[in-house]
Amino acid sequence: MRGAVRTTLALTVLVAWLGTAAAQQVGRPLPSFELRDQHGVAVTNDDMLGRVWMLNVWASWCPPCRAELPLLARAAAELEEEGLDLLLLNAGETASVAVRFLDAEGLPLRTLVDPDQSERGLERTNDTLRRLRTGGLPTTYFVDVDGTLLATFVGELTPDALAERLASVYGFDWTP
Repeated sequence: MRGAVRTTLALTVLVAWLGTAAAQQVGRPLPSFELRDQHGVAVTNDDMLGRVWMLNVWASWCPPCRAELPLLARAAAELEEEGLDLLLLNAGETASVAVRFLDAEGLPLRTLVDPDQSERGLERTNDTLRRLRTGGLPTTYFVDVDGTLLATFVGELTPDALAERLASVYGFDWTP
């Protein structure tokens, strides 16, 4: 039993630290990146200027990531006319793995991915994750129209937690 308590305490400290590391960037511009989406199109954070957006770091092997993706997709679709965009950043999987998962789940989402044949692609994505201070999956970054990081959420967003974040960060009245 003492081992379980120690493990729970260690996980609590780790989650608090991860949240603190990501929170240190709130109020600052999101670190710049230049990656490719699943169609090979180059994407930078400058491409996102002018709209508010959520950047969600995910992986197909991550159960909380898989659980929240349909929720994020629904919120983004329902709030698109309000100016909300959703961009995914896959953590360390190749394009074929990420796309196969999204297609199988019926999620027509844009994701930044590692090229199938390039170790350099893995280096670029890993560098981006380090600069974002992504320490856990999933992590969602809430970004303003000018590229400023407004808030982060480490862990699975539940419907109520997402609705609260969308209201407090962007002023959206969204019902899950």
